[in-house]
Amino acid sequence: MDYMTLFPGYTRGMARFAALASAVLQQVYDLQALVPSLKSGFSVGEALGVQLDALGNSVSVPRVFGWDDETYRSILLRKLRRNQWDGLNESSFDYADDGETFCENGDMTVTAATLLPVSAGDVLPVPMGVRAV
Repeated sequence: MDYMTLFPGYTRGMARFAALASAVLQQVYDLQALVPSLKSGFSVGEALGVQLDALGNSVSVPRVFGWDDETYRSILLRKLRRNQWDGLNESSFDYADDGETFCENGDMTVTAATLLPVSAGDVLPVPMGVRAV
């Protein structure tokens, strides 16, 4: 929108007023161009790198060394989904991911843990010289 057209006609002919209004309105135009890009910086689904770290710190989940952006994003989304849980048993599995289990700690708190698939080679000892296929 051209905001200069909103000024009364007699002020448009004044050169100094038009220059001042143009300078102020240029800042408004720059801000209007910036606003759509702000959404991606505050969206867990779209943020990258340092922006994702800042979002993680705001929900008390700092990045652990070695986590790439996709892994960290999935952990943050899981944490945000749990924060929306109403605390009722009936709805607990609606907020759980596949492979998660809940553990009642005995002190009125519940811990959710992700169960990762474990192969037999990771658990059973393998004698020296025998290779797992």
